[in-house]
Amino acid sequence: MNWSVEDGRLVWRLDDEAIQTEAMFDGCYVVYTDLPAERMSKEEAIASYKKLSLVEEAFRNLKTVWLEVRPVYHKTDDRIRTHVFICMLAYYLQWHMQQRLAPLFRRNRRGKGRKWSFSSVMASLWQISINPVRMGKVEFEQVTVPTADQQRILELLGVKL
Repeated sequence: MNWSVEDGRLVWRLDDEAIQTEAMFDGCYVVYTDLPAERMSKEEAIASYKKLSLVEEAFRNLKTVWLEVRPVYHKTDDRIRTHVFICMLAYYLQWHMQQRLAPLFRRNRRGKGRKWSFSSVMASLWQISINPVRMGKVEFEQVTVPTADQQRILELLGVKL
């Protein structure tokens, strides 16, 4: 846009040539890195940029229902650091669980037909319990028998009961 002040009035005109020049770059974006080409190729830089949404998702997960990082009212810096460390550790576990559960999520339907989400997986696993059993003077603990869905989840996670 070109503009000027004439007789106390702002006068502007669209710069058609500049608009056409800029239009050549519509739909394009620039990825810049300060790493030398020997350390990261163009393709790796673009792939890393595209993974940025995963980092953003991680921070969202830290603040939402599963990890619930909220304002922390601890009295010492060590307790605050410990709290954040535990939240990051929980996120680390969640991320690895999601990687192992990828085959389950891949075969998932969309919308109302969707069966599996991380929430539904956790809800399913929460139903597995250890129950104390007493038979006369003998006491022991017994784990509930996993359903077929729970067994599939446990297998994907590499967990044996």
